[in-house]
Amino acid sequence: MKNIKSMQLKNKLFVIILFSMIITLICMGVVYIMLAGRIQKRSERSLSIFSDDMVSIFRENEKGSVLSDTERNTRLLAYIAFDRLGSPLTQEYFEWGCDSTFSSYVDAMQIDTDDFTDKVFFCYGSFFYSPTGIYRDEFEEMINEIYADERRQSEAKYDAANGVEWVHNNETGASFIETDDGLISVYFTRAKLRNDDNTAIVGIIQEWKDKKLIDSLAQDTVYEINSSEKEHNKRSFRKAMMLMYASVAAIMLLSLVYTRKLSSYVADPIELERIRSQQEKEALEETNRMKTTFLSDVSHELKTPLAAMSGYAQNAEISVANGADSNEVRNQLRRISSEANRMALMVTQILDATRIEEGRMVLEKSPSDLDSIVRETAETYFAVLNKNNNHLALRIPLDLPKVDADSTRLQRVFVNLISNAMKHTQNGTILIKAEEENGFAKITVRDTGSGISPEDLPHIWERYYKGKHSETGTGLGLFICRFIIESHGGKIWAESELGKGTSFMFTLPIVK
Repeated sequence: MKNIKSMQLKNKLFVIILFSMIITLICMGVVYIMLAGRIQKRSERSLSIFSDDMVSIFRENEKGSVLSDTERNTRLLAYIAFDRLGSPLTQEYFEWGCDSTFSSYVDAMQIDTDDFTDKVFFCYGSFFYSPTGIYRDEFEEMINEIYADERRQSEAKYDAANGVEWVHNNETGASFIETDDGLISVYFTRAKLRNDDNTAIVGIIQEWKDKKLIDSLAQDTVYEINSSEKEHNKRSFRKAMMLMYASVAAIMLLSLVYTRKLSSYVADPIELERIRSQQEKEALEETNRMKTTFLSDVSHELKTPLAAMSGYAQNAEISVANGADSNEVRNQLRRISSEANRMALMVTQILDATRIEEGRMVLEKSPSDLDSIVRETAETYFAVLNKNNNHLALRIPLDLPKVDADSTRLQRVFVNLISNAMKHTQNGTILIKAEEENGFAKITVRDTGSGISPEDLPHIWERYYKGKHSETGTGLGLFICRFIIESHGGKIWAESELGKGTSFMFTLPIVK
């Protein structure tokens, strides 16, 4: 009798489950067709709506490329100057050394001097000379204008009174301004002199007067992307429809077999208990594995900066004992500070993750100025964590309204995002910009680094996830960022392309 009742129960469950699956598949097919059509139309509208944004991004990338070219050429000029330029006694001797350096630079770059429009300048004490024919007063007027524009746009914090003082008081510097018909970029650095401990200032000012060409290229690029995306959407829609029909047919056939087994499992409480126990066991094993991996990674990450700090401290002690130059000792101490900040960041991430898991992270929100938070973060962490010679650019409007946020927690977000960007970018640019959008402040942290692979991108917000191609870090930074931003009532997302860089965007409510 018990077997007969069990068989009847299994048959009833089989019919119910099979019928439910058929109805579900039919409904899914109808809904899929409707949604696919709407998604295709919305995708076409979205491509048209965001064309202006794509053009702006293209322009920004072109500006960054021009500035990078200026920096690369200036560093080559400084390298050549080491062999050609000695400590000058007279203006004539200084000009002779500058001409020799410039001649070698032209030969190395294979430049036709008739078509060369860049302005090259050299400074040493009171000496000034430009092999390209720019006079001192013309140079000073141009550099003062660039520096004034840099301060107006609040891209960086400078204490110099004018551009000339800015050039003479800094090891390196970079900036650019837009003109009516193009772009002017400048980069300068220090060049060591032959047989002399002093340095000379070398720099290049590039003028690019093809602004219309940039706009034309941007429009053409956007048009090609839109056309390609529309055609790709159509092909994808057709393939998806064919795949859906094939999937429905296959599932209909397989459901006859699987529903019989499924009904048997549902009708048997012992089997259900066994499956539940097996799932709990597997989940527990996975949790233990993740904890073991995390502890191993954290131990390694803490051991590495400790070993580095010990080495730098020993080197500093030896340098002091040998009467080394204070700059050398200061550089070693700066490296110790960098490693200490790196350790502090990891410990802070672990503590924040613990507070999140235990529900103890409380926000103390108040009207906060984004510009002040970003600049304080950059001044505190950028210099000591910037091991890869990156350039930081800020684009935060002075009239941007304040946000309703916990400034301390928000600073953690910027520290994590900037740290990630610097870790995966070398000799590039890290851009932080903000803008008002639909009652929210939209913040973007963009780098020109290695990018994130498509297989890793969906998982970067998971706790302890570090990616298949990452060997450092705790895997907690982005997990913490998402929790903090969403706790403020905002959202955070990422866009990336391998070899071209990554952009992290998030929104915060503006104080009304």
